[in-house]
Amino acid sequence: MRSRGACARIALFAVFLAAALGAAEPLRVTVVGIDCEECAAPILRALRGVPGAGKPTLDWKAGVATVEPGPGFDRERLRKALQEIGYEAVFDGEERHDLQPLPEDVRRTLDIAPASDGEKVELAKTLVPGKITVIDYWAEWCSPCHLLDTRLQHLVRSDSALAVRRVNMGKWDTAAARQATSDFRIEALPYVRVYDARGKFVGDATGGVWDKLLKLVEKARARGGAAS
Repeated sequence: MRSRGACARIALFAVFLAAALGAAEPLRVTVVGIDCEECAAPILRALRGVPGAGKPTLDWKAGVATVEPGPGFDRERLRKALQEIGYEAVFDGEERHDLQPLPEDVRRTLDIAPASDGEKVELAKTLVPGKITVIDYWAEWCSPCHLLDTRLQHLVRSDSALAVRRVNMGKWDTAAARQATSDFRIEALPYVRVYDARGKFVGDATGGVWDKLLKLVEKARARGGAAS
């Protein structure tokens, strides 16, 4: 017969085993805002950076990620990690709420400023020395432009090495629009141009393709030269 001590150790082991199995149960989260397969890399990278979020996976077609919660895991930290790269996290049982613009008092603290309200853009004066600069061409009538603006707010809030300068194109009949269509062959909005911290052009993206914009920012960051 087993001693009471042996039985107690077995029971304690069973408790620990059950807890471990329970901790490994995957947690589902819907990721709102996924455009295509290329979105997966930055999302998975963000999930891996969340303490206690083990074995992250992503089905980009379904827009569903899973993690295995471990010690120190906090849903709100996961939610914030996705918000910072322009996505919304919705856990099972929650209502979906689209990514919201930051409050006005917070926006005023961010390095986001108008570069032109229809006027021709002077690029040398627009770029921010020592920072990665995203030039955002937009218009009030362009719905995707407003979503992109919201995403950029969250991204800049999470990274002081970034600056955004916004160019209001108006209704395609302004000096800014004529310059953009002539120099950059813009055919649709939103349109962004990314420059590294030394003022060198990195690349552009049309239509608010968020995953491509994130890749351009990472490429600019890899070049170095950003302010510390």
